[in-house]
Amino acid sequence: MAACTRCGGDVIAGGAVYSPVRMTFRPENSKFMTLQTGDVMTKATMCRNCGVIELVGDTAKLKRLLGEAPPPPPKGSPLPRSIE
Repeated sequence: MAACTRCGGDVIAGGAVYSPVRMTFRPENSKFMTLQTGDVMTKATMCRNCGVIELVGDTAKLKRLLGEAPPPPPKGSPLPRSIE
C-alpha cells in the first residue's frame, strides 16, 4: 500500500468524494461526439493519520476522451482495470 504524500503514514482508507452527485473530472479539450459521457470518474483515499485526501482519476477514459490511444500493456501483463 502506498504511503501518505503528506505525513508518510501507511494507514490509508479508500473511498469517494461526494457532492449532491459523485464527483467527476471533465477535461476541457475532450472530443465532442463520443458514445460515452465526458465525465472521468474519480476515486479517493484519505490518510487516517493526518487527514489528507488524494483523488485519482480514470486515465484510460481521459485518454479516450482526448482522442489519445492508450499505450499497449507490456507483454505478459494483465489488462489494466478501469476505475469502477
